[in-house]
Amino acid sequence: MPLIAIDGPGGAGKSSVAAALAARLGVERLDTGAMYRAVTWCALQRGIATDDELRLGELARELHLAVAERVSVNGEDVSEAIRSPEVDAAVGAVSAQAAVRRALVARQRAWVATHHSGVLEGRDIGTVVIPDAPVKVFLTATPEERARRRAADQATPTGPRDVAVVAAEIGARDRLDSTREVSPLIPADDAVVIDSTGRSIESIVDEIAALAGAEAGSAPEAGLRPVRPISRRVRWFYFVCRGIAVSAGHIFMHGPIVGAENLPRSGPFLVAPLHRSDIDFLIVARITRRRMRFIAKSGIFVNRQFNWLIETLGAFPVNRRATDREAFNRALEILIAGEPLVIFPEGTRNTGPTIGETREGAAYLALRAGVPLVPVGLAGTDTALPRGKVRPRFARIACVVGEPIMTGVEHHAGEGRFRIPRSAVHALTDELRRAIQQLSDEAAGIVADR
Repeated sequence: MPLIAIDGPGGAGKSSVAAALAARLGVERLDTGAMYRAVTWCALQRGIATDDELRLGELARELHLAVAERVSVNGEDVSEAIRSPEVDAAVGAVSAQAAVRRALVARQRAWVATHHSGVLEGRDIGTVVIPDAPVKVFLTATPEERARRRAADQATPTGPRDVAVVAAEIGARDRLDSTREVSPLIPADDAVVIDSTGRSIESIVDEIAALAGAEAGSAPEAGLRPVRPISRRVRWFYFVCRGIAVSAGHIFMHGPIVGAENLPRSGPFLVAPLHRSDIDFLIVARITRRRMRFIAKSGIFVNRQFNWLIETLGAFPVNRRATDREAFNRALEILIAGEPLVIFPEGTRNTGPTIGETREGAAYLALRAGVPLVPVGLAGTDTALPRGKVRPRFARIACVVGEPIMTGVEHHAGEGRFRIPRSAVHALTDELRRAIQQLSDEAAGIVADR
């Protein structure tokens, strides 16, 4: 599931929609507005002026801040306190301070780095925090509707607040947010603008879920298990091993990586390379610093120590002689968890410059998970390590990364599962085969023009 950025002014319904969407898709949500409110609440408690940028920036950096279903500051639950009229009146001025925004944007990007998928709501998510988010929404509503909602949200036992007063406060906040020098409230150029006036939360969630490539009203496929995030130790080990492999590869297999900028910068995607040598996965590992997962033939999982090593480096087994449902589900789990995955669509090593028979598993999995499919062309790896050889030789290689093939197709729900039309799988497989061949021809040209 990709990262979803939801921006918009106060009272547009961001929090309600984001919470419902995250629950629908089975991902976590980050309310960045609550972070600014928490800093504002703490500043008011400490008597810090709303224009004291230096002290406010230090406060934003030093606070122990936890934002989930509840919001806590230094261990104190402030979920209700940060929604008070006093905080409402001050949060715009505090949020406009550049030092505060730098500190909290850094925290938000750290959240993204550890989650890779989820729903983020705020006022600068799609423009500043994650400008490369694959799904961006700018949620708005009429001023009257927003004032009515905010007045109802801030109701006390004696009744709701005066709508006219709330409308004036919202108007002042809008002017401050949209005219501030740092991260003004504006829709991203590629954001989908949704007017929530008179619409139900469910209908808006349906629309955004469709944008994200998820089946509206459907839960994740039954039987899938959560993928446990890798520990710091494993992440460190992977980067060390990758560094060694890449350095060794540059010595024995010198050559360019072209088009790496085409890879999505965040979220899950499926990489589909040509397969000509046992070292292909080492070349593909050069295209990104992110830890990628690999489907590997079950025959290489020979003992506990070696199994631990290659699994730590991202591999998991598949039985190529039969339809391996467990491997497919594992691949789907990995993509849903927001990790990139590598599949060789030919299914085995082939020879020659022409791509072999392309299996439909990669296309079907990309459609099922609703993730971009990235074709990759290779050349020279079969010279560096021919089939049947165990020692690599010096050779020039080239790797060309193509533009992602987006997989937004209409799914049809049946018995609680996604049903992918066979015609869509056939069409995507053909498109993928042509793309890999074109990129591999380009890679071969690079090797020949040494």
